[in-house]
Formats: sequence, structure tokens, C-alpha cells
Amino acid sequence: MVLASLVVACGAVLLAWGGLSKSGSPLLIGLGVAVPLAWLAGLLASRHMARPLHYLTGVVRDMAQGQLHRRVEPEEWRDTAELGQALNHMAGQVQAAIADISAERARLQAVLASMVEGVLVLDRQGRILLINDALRQMLPGADRSAIGRPFIEVFRHHPLNECVRAVLTAGEGRRQEVALLTPEERIFLLQASVAKPDGERDVAAVLVFHDITELKRLERVRKDFVANASHELKTPLTSIAGYVEALLDGAKDDPATCAQFLGIIQKHTENLKAILSDLLQLSTIESGIYRWKRQEVEVAELAERAARVLRPVADRRQQTLTVRPCEASLRIWGDLDRLTEALINLLDNAVKYTPEGGSITIDAIPDADGIRILVADTGIGIPPKELPRIFERFYRVDRARSREQGGTGLGLAIVKHIVEAHGGRVAVDSAIGQGTTFSLLLPVQPAFS
Repeated sequence: MVLASLVVACGAVLLAWGGLSKSGSPLLIGLGVAVPLAWLAGLLASRHMARPLHYLTGVVRDMAQGQLHRRVEPEEWRDTAELGQALNHMAGQVQAAIADISAERARLQAVLASMVEGVLVLDRQGRILLINDALRQMLPGADRSAIGRPFIEVFRHHPLNECVRAVLTAGEGRRQEVALLTPEERIFLLQASVAKPDGERDVAAVLVFHDITELKRLERVRKDFVANASHELKTPLTSIAGYVEALLDGAKDDPATCAQFLGIIQKHTENLKAILSDLLQLSTIESGIYRWKRQEVEVAELAERAARVLRPVADRRQQTLTVRPCEASLRIWGDLDRLTEALINLLDNAVKYTPEGGSITIDAIPDADGIRILVADTGIGIPPKELPRIFERFYRVDRARSREQGGTGLGLAIVKHIVEAHGGRVAVDSAIGQGTTFSLLLPVQPAFS
């Protein structure tokens, strides 16, 4: 406005001066001077207006590059006040929205990272949008390079791919158990939720993987335990009932037959008592109500104490039972009676399943994590496929042979519980026809109080 007023005033002055001039046309003289001045004034005005626009353009460019803290300064936008205020307001809203999104994303990532369940997010084309850390550990190939790729290219598991394809095709949620080899067999409870995407890259399905392998194993152990316990108890009870019925039918009148039947009844009764005693012992240990003794135990004395119990049996079978000399300094703190019982159970198995003339050895060596006690025999050995289950209750590699040899089928389960209660570990190494070695790794200080 100032420049325009200046141009008009200058034009008027020049026209008046031209009218007084004695030479030339006043109009031509006025136009000759006014036009250049008007052009100059327009140029100055455009530059004056362009400067804040260039400034605003620079601020917007910085904002577009992520510098959302930039603002239009008041002294720079006096001629564009409304535009500057709107731009500052918009930048503030965008910055606040991005901060909220970043905070929400951080919370989502924290939740996904802390989950023990695997999470897989797919779009409606079956492309992978998200994989959490738990799923990366569960399934080979589920790493960051899988993002953006079709799930069928990443996961080479037919049952899983069929389940995911069915979820995407039907557009409905699903709950299904899937067994996968990774490389061992693992069982997952797959729970799929379906969303209604607006675009191809929107979330279409969220799949949560619950690893229930251990639950399935425990369920199988429980079922086997109930079946085995029922069978182990039913067998002697059936025999007892049968012989009692025979006695009542007249066998009691024959002294020799009566004595024989009563002897059989007594044997089965003792078997029942042994089974119930071992079950009660296992229950007491597992419940945590057993009061463990804490005392200093010399490993050499522990080994010899257990060997004394089984040496007469080994001698009758012409077996060599040897306790190798160990360092007198090898000592642990624990429950001497329970540890002796664990060793006796191992020696009892070794004597039963080692042929006549075989050998059984007890050894003890120091280990970085404590003391390792070894019970080795030259017996029939255990098939490799049976090794993972031999510590389960009532589990028998050869049921007929086990019953013939006697025992409750609970000895190794008791060994495992006693050792683990001390904070130790039990392991087994065996080869068919070459023998078996049980290893008890016991810490110097037990875990129980």
C-alpha cells in the first residue's frame, strides 16, 4: 500500500510538472516517467511479498523432512499472519499425533517382546506384516527377512500353511492344534483372529501360537500313570482275590496247598505295600512337605553304605560290585538317608538287569557344578528311544521282564525327584548289550532349606 501511494504521488507530480513545461506534450512526458516508476514499484512490491513466502516454503520443507519442531516466527510473517498461524497449528497437531503413534508403537513392541506366545500378522494377500521374538525362536525361518514375503514361502510346514490358508480364505477365526517338526515335534495351539481390511496391505489376520508341547507330554504322562497304576494295583489284587476264593472253596483243608496259597497272597500283599509306600513317598516329595535333613555327607561313605545293601544279592548272582576309591575330600551337604535310597534304587536296577558274572561299579568324581556320582553296569542296556521316558512313574522298558524281576516301577522316578530336590540333575547313557551308566550330579550345597 505504501509503494502504491508513492507511485501515484510521483505520477501526479510528474503530470503537473509536465503541464507547466513549455516543450512537449504533458501527457507523454508524464507517461514516460510514470511507467518506469510503476514497474520499479511493482518489482519492489513483488519482492516484498515473495520474501515471507520463500521463508514459509523453507519452514514447510524442513517440516516435510521431519523437523516438526520448526515454527514460523512472528516477525517473519507479519504480512502472512493467518497463514503462519495455521501452519504452526498444523505442525503442532502433526507432532502430537506422531508422538502418540510412537508411544503406542513402543507399548505394542514391549507387549509383543514380553509375550511367550508367538505372534504372526498377515495382510489379506497372505504377506507377513509382523513377527514377534517368541515366534522367531519357535519356528526356523521366522526372522526379520520374512517381513513382506508370503507366509507360504517362509514356513515349510504343510499343516500350518493349510490352517493359515483356510483362515484367510474363509475370513473366520479358528482355534486348532498343529503339530510341527522344528526339528523335534512341537505341538502348538493356533488361535487366529480375522480383521476386515480396507486395503491389500491392511491387517487381515492375527495368529497367536501357544506352545503346548510340554502340556501334551504331561497329559500323556498323567494318562499313562493312571493306566499303569491301575494295572499295577489290579494285578496283585486279582491274584489275592483268586487265591482267597480258592482257599474258601476248600483249599484251606489241604495244609500244603493252604500254606502255598498263603505264601503267594503274602508276596502279592508285600508288592502292594511297596507300591503304596513308593507312591506315598513320591507324593510327599512333590508336595514339598517333606523335611529334608541338611548334613555333611562324605561321598565315599554314601557309596559304600548303598553298596552294602546290594552286595549280598550281587554275590548270589556272581556279579562284581565295586566301589572305586574316591577322594576323602569329596563332601556334599544333603539328606544322607534319601541320597542312600536313590543310590540303592540305581544299584537294585543294575543288579536285576545285569547277567550273572557281570560287573557293577560306583564311582565319584569332582565336577565344575558339584560332585558327579556314577553307577555303571555291564547289563542288557536300554533302547535309545526308551531313554527319555525311563524316569516316568510305572514306565517299564520290558513289562514282562520287569514284573519277573520284581519292583514297583517307581524306583527311577524316586531317584529323579530326590536328586532334583537337592538341586542336582540325573542323566543316563546306555547301549544295547553293553550296559548302562546313570549319572547323579549333586551340588555341594543343596537347593532345599
